[in-house]
Amino acid sequence: MADSVLITGAGRGLGLSLTGRFLTAGYRVFAGINQTCSLIKEYQEHYRELLSVIPLNVIDMDSVRTAAEEVSQAVPALEILINNAGVHLENKAVPLPELDLEDRHLQKTMEINAFGPLRVTQRFLPLLEKGQGKIIVNISSEAGSIGDCWRTQEYAYCMSKAALNMQTRILHNYLSPRGFRVKAVHPGWLRTDMGGREATLAPDESAEGIFKIIENIRKDSGEENGQRLYVDYQGKELRW
Repeated sequence: MADSVLITGAGRGLGLSLTGRFLTAGYRVFAGINQTCSLIKEYQEHYRELLSVIPLNVIDMDSVRTAAEEVSQAVPALEILINNAGVHLENKAVPLPELDLEDRHLQKTMEINAFGPLRVTQRFLPLLEKGQGKIIVNISSEAGSIGDCWRTQEYAYCMSKAALNMQTRILHNYLSPRGFRVKAVHPGWLRTDMGGREATLAPDESAEGIFKIIENIRKDSGEENGQRLYVDYQGKELRW
C-alpha cells in the first residue's frame, strides 16, 4: 500500500502543487479542499487509485471531524500531515490608527491560520500515530518570525503565523517523545492569489523544496529530530 499524506488547502496555489508532487511520487494523497478547481479534477482522472478529494473547512470542527472519519475508512494509518490551508485577508497598507479591530477578516485570519492547523492535527492525530512516518508540517511564513520582523502593518497575518510557529514548537515538545517530527516551513513569496503576480517564486518550485524536506525527514535516523524546526522551503533555518 502506498504511503499516505493529507494536504489541507489543496484546491489552489501551493496546496495544489504539493498534491501534484506527491501524486507523481506515488503517494496516496488526501486533498483537503474548501473549493475545487479544474486541475484537481484532472488529477482525479489521472490518479484514480491514488487521489481522494476530501471536503475540509479547517474552521469548522464538524467538517474536520467528518474528514478524519472519511480518511480513516480509506486507510489504516496516515504517514504525513501538511497543514497548508491559510489566508491573508487584511489590507496590507492599513496602519494601526486606521485598523478596524472589529473587522471579521482579522478574526477569520486567526481562525484559519492558527487554530485551523490545530483542529486538523487534533482530529488526525490517532491516524498519524498508527503510521510509520509521524510527520507534521505546518506551512508558516517568514512573517511569523519575531526575531526578524521588519513590518509595521499586517497585524493579523503576522500574528497568526507567529502563533502557528509557537504551535509547532509545542507540538514538537509534546509529540517528539512519541516519535513524531514536526516542522514549520516558510514556502517563499509565491505567485498565487495570496502572494500576487509580482512574487518571485512559482508554487511548483516551492512544493518541490518542501517535498525534499519531507523526504529527508523520512530518511533521517533521528539526529535532526528537535533541530531546525523552523525552516524555509530550501531547508534553511529561520529565526523564531
